[in-house]
Amino acid sequence: MEGMTFDPATWWLFGILLTALLGIVGALVSRTIFKQIDENRVDIKQVRESYTTQKDHREAQDAMRREIKEVRTEMRTEIRSMSEDVKEIKENCIRREEFLQSQLKLESKMDKLMEFLMKGGN
Repeated sequence: MEGMTFDPATWWLFGILLTALLGIVGALVSRTIFKQIDENRVDIKQVRESYTTQKDHREAQDAMRREIKEVRTEMRTEIRSMSEDVKEIKENCIRREEFLQSQLKLESKMDKLMEFLMKGGN
């Protein structure tokens, strides 16, 4: 066994096997690549359908900011109005303690009146 010599048929066999092996590896790689490309196409389609431009995004942000400012202004107006209502209520109403005191005074006066009437009213 000084050296192995291959006849032309063996070289053809090696060539065919190498070509088949490269074909199989190429097919697997291309299948994986094309599968990934198809997934990317779907993702790109979703992005195209749902994306907004920076200009549109800024306009929407500005609109939201304006709306928030309006709501804040309305809330401040409502709070001022409510505080004025509270002041009016405080001015026109009495506290519970004051009410109870006036009721006790009235009861006391009614008791005295009843005594006076029972004695004969003189």
